[in-house]
Amino acid sequence: MSERLSPQGGDLLKLCDNAAKAVAEAVEELAGTVAGGQNVKMGADGTPTKQIDRVAENAVLDTLRSSGLGFKVLSEEIGEVMIGEKPDYFLHLDPLDGTFNAIAGIPFYSVSIYLSKGDFHFGYVSDLARGGSFYAEAGRGAYAQPGGRLQVSPHADLSHFSISAYTLRPHTGRMAAIGDTVRRIRTLGSTALEMALVARGRLDAFVDLRGMMRVVDVAAGKIILEEAGGMVTDALGNALLLDGNMWQKSPWEETEPFCAQFTRWRTRHPFWA
Repeated sequence: MSERLSPQGGDLLKLCDNAAKAVAEAVEELAGTVAGGQNVKMGADGTPTKQIDRVAENAVLDTLRSSGLGFKVLSEEIGEVMIGEKPDYFLHLDPLDGTFNAIAGIPFYSVSIYLSKGDFHFGYVSDLARGGSFYAEAGRGAYAQPGGRLQVSPHADLSHFSISAYTLRPHTGRMAAIGDTVRRIRTLGSTALEMALVARGRLDAFVDLRGMMRVVDVAAGKIILEEAGGMVTDALGNALLLDGNMWQKSPWEETEPFCAQFTRWRTRHPFWA
């Protein structure tokens, strides 16, 4: 599918494929093990970095260093790091989105990479456990490999929706209003991969009810979903705009991304409030 990208996008797709392959190989022996879940330090996002997280992050950073390009990286574990003397791209990285799943041996976790430079934007999410990936370049559509062009679900009736939702205490009560509205809910445990499934039309929406958001979790998924015809909004129903902070707050002090494809859902069905 790289012929549907610009030459720049095609080169970055190859780079991301190499990074994802390196991560998959690096975490393979740690997935589903006690060793993989050992705390090694406190991550830049304020949560403990597990051994499997560090191994995944190192695999991506090593791939970037060997590319000959320069990057300013914002990563969930290490925080900000410069690669090369001059950055060619700003890169948002979640080297292992779905750490709990990986440690528990649940085959649903991913690597998420978002690259930007001026008006150029590229997002990439790889399914590390089962293989395959999703990618998008701004203005050129979203794609799966293997597979073709991505398109969000055509469903318009909220009562028929199959969605994925993510919540933690003390916000678990918010799930009840959603459950009484949609057909079914799944909690799968990898935000980037769930957003990609919305882009592919396998899920109708994804909603984050935690009252917090890591930019590195959603940056790649956001462009993939939008290029597939979807939308990403905050808790107020406004288009979600990302900045370079690890944790980003909305005017409500909370940012709860809702990924769907029709604006009217957010006005007629504000079930994330």
